[in-house]
Amino acid sequence: MKSFIKYVLTSLLLFVSMALFAQSTSTISGSILEAESHQPIPFATLRLMNVSGSTPQLLAGTISNEQGSFAISQVPNGNYQLLVSSVGYGKARKTFEIASPSTIEAGPIYLRDSLLFITEAVVVADRIQGKSATDKTIYFVNNKMLSATGNAPELLRQLPGVRLDLKQNISINGQSNILLFVDGKERDKSYLSQLNPSSIDKIEVLDTPPSNYEGNVSGVINIVLKKEQLRGFSGRLFSEIPLSSRVVYLFPTYQFNYSHNKINLYTSYNGEINSEDIDEKINRQIIGNDALTELSSVQHVRQKNRSHKFHYGLDYHLSPKDVFNLYGFINPYSYEQDGHVVSQASGSADWEAQKEESDKNLSQLYSLYYKHLFRAEGRALMVDLSHAHSHSENTVSYRTNTGHQTNAENLRQSSFVLKVDFTTPLKQHLQWDTGLKLKTRAMHDQTSDRFSYQEHVYALYSTLSYQRPKFDVKLGLRAENAETKLKDNLDRSSFSLLPYVACHYPLSQHSDLYVSYRRSVNRPSVYSLNPFVYRDDPYTIRKGNPRLEPEFRSQVQFKYTRRLNNNYLSARLFYETQSNAINQLTYLDNAVLFVKQVENLGDIHQYGLQLDGAFQLGIVSINPSFRLYRLSTSGNSTAKQFGIANKDKLVLESSISSILSLKKDFALSAIFQCATTRENIQDNAFYEPLYFISLDKTFHKKLKIGIVSPLPFAKSFVYQGAEIQTSRFTSKYTGNLKLPSIPLMFRVSYQFKSGKNRRNLNREKEAVDTRPKQGL
Repeated sequence: MKSFIKYVLTSLLLFVSMALFAQSTSTISGSILEAESHQPIPFATLRLMNVSGSTPQLLAGTISNEQGSFAISQVPNGNYQLLVSSVGYGKARKTFEIASPSTIEAGPIYLRDSLLFITEAVVVADRIQGKSATDKTIYFVNNKMLSATGNAPELLRQLPGVRLDLKQNISINGQSNILLFVDGKERDKSYLSQLNPSSIDKIEVLDTPPSNYEGNVSGVINIVLKKEQLRGFSGRLFSEIPLSSRVVYLFPTYQFNYSHNKINLYTSYNGEINSEDIDEKINRQIIGNDALTELSSVQHVRQKNRSHKFHYGLDYHLSPKDVFNLYGFINPYSYEQDGHVVSQASGSADWEAQKEESDKNLSQLYSLYYKHLFRAEGRALMVDLSHAHSHSENTVSYRTNTGHQTNAENLRQSSFVLKVDFTTPLKQHLQWDTGLKLKTRAMHDQTSDRFSYQEHVYALYSTLSYQRPKFDVKLGLRAENAETKLKDNLDRSSFSLLPYVACHYPLSQHSDLYVSYRRSVNRPSVYSLNPFVYRDDPYTIRKGNPRLEPEFRSQVQFKYTRRLNNNYLSARLFYETQSNAINQLTYLDNAVLFVKQVENLGDIHQYGLQLDGAFQLGIVSINPSFRLYRLSTSGNSTAKQFGIANKDKLVLESSISSILSLKKDFALSAIFQCATTRENIQDNAFYEPLYFISLDKTFHKKLKIGIVSPLPFAKSFVYQGAEIQTSRFTSKYTGNLKLPSIPLMFRVSYQFKSGKNRRNLNREKEAVDTRPKQGL
């Protein structure tokens, strides 16, 4: 507070002095960039010292904005020295002699990573582990993280609060509706898999995304790449080699890039090839029925996933301020389960069947992207057009001695997106970002004339960012209108206003306080709306619900962060609420069949504390995350109709990753993730602790060989489970993955480069929905 009062009094004195002597003034502006990657450095500290006299005096101070830009106005004639610093970087300085009023362009000022000097050696110190900005947390990729990483998704596993399962599905703080971006342009996890980890500069995590992101998103991860030079050829190859045929997890990738003058060509591939044995078990007890009291069902199946995604693209740099991009992919894939199913019911003969599944899918994307930078610094226009479509054929047959039953789908989907974004500085400390997005989707099931779906979403959004040395504020508003058309005249229209507020106040040079609020909407997926009936066994059916309404969420956070040298600590208090929550409902119908259907079941509230950290302790780095909160549910009339009681439980979610850097470029890493039971409105969800151990060796920064073991000594792993207790029945479901005692996989990666290449222009991805599947 004293420093703030001192700053105000100094500024007032300078203003009076300038008014009295009527001096002409100048403006100094420029940008702060990293020396290696040429990426902007946000929130760097700048001090303008008057060195005209014998003793230097502070004239003004400011910080760079999120794009690394700065401006210092009302500078009188004289001799000055500009001092620039940022945590984790060395300092820089520039001198100026101002003799007449002018606008001085300081040009880009480059900062280098800090150097740590030891006896008889000079070692480049690790970058700071992390830091917070107004609407995100930034984690910097360092050599230790790269030494223990096989592919890009594994970098995310090392971040506090970010969870990846065995199939590399991503969630943040327990929420799985996550958007992935590369340099600010949307991608999916398959695209992320083929990225070269060493090309990643930093990772930005937004758990309260601002208004320019879609309203149904619960979190955003933005991968920021290092800036490359102009021409050359480069590539990377990566694959795993399983040592057991029982459990196979392969994510092979290749990436080739060629750049010459104004043209940049690239192609890449990423595969997902998985095979594992799983058991899905359901045990139920019916209360108050003398004829049928107990039911059990077991599926012993071999699960096989095959996905081959080929990306291709062309960047054309028409001028330094105009870039065009053509991008597309083609992706054939299948998810199949084959095996044996047994259902037992008290008082009845067992029902046994051989399960056979045929699944064929093909999805494609075509897109055009244009970006224009105006003469005014910080002003830009982006236009994005994309079209995606897919065709899916799925058949599941249960063959018994007396016959067979079949579930079949033949789905066609398509989507079209137009997105326009514009950003411009309004004043020295004020920036305006605005845009619009039009999105249409359609799906038709050719096996059923009852289901034909169309959705049109129109969104307008705008954000004002105001930044001062002592605080900065973001105010945003997103308006979305969604029109849904279903067959049988089930047409709906919903309008949503989604405000966003984020404030940042630096308490000191090393500690900060953040406050944020966000409202979001979660519209039901097309598969939840499909009324098609699936029969899993003689006693269970599943179906969609075309009458689902949107779910709304509100989130408030108070966050305190502290930087301790290169270490980072974050503590936050949060409150979240879901109204009209979309949850799965299970009930018994009049024919004593268990029916699974998605419904709007009421409200869910949670409040608690979260601690995140990124610490460097000598040769060991540790990234822990602990989230403790109270969760309560309040069922609506539908929930009460089926006898669902309200709940109030304490939930703990935690994860920790650690890396031990050894001599001769060896790295040992371990990752552990666990959570207590999480309550939904009817059921509760759980999974067993998940952990990984890996050892990697790097050769000449090009070749890396490693060995990884997921869940050693576990032998089986509950990847998901759920329990239900009602007045009419109880139910417990567990999905179990069978494992060898010590599952091992080798992994190898090789990267090569000839000359220097321009970084790909990564643009927005729009894809059609993927059909949800049973199993892992």
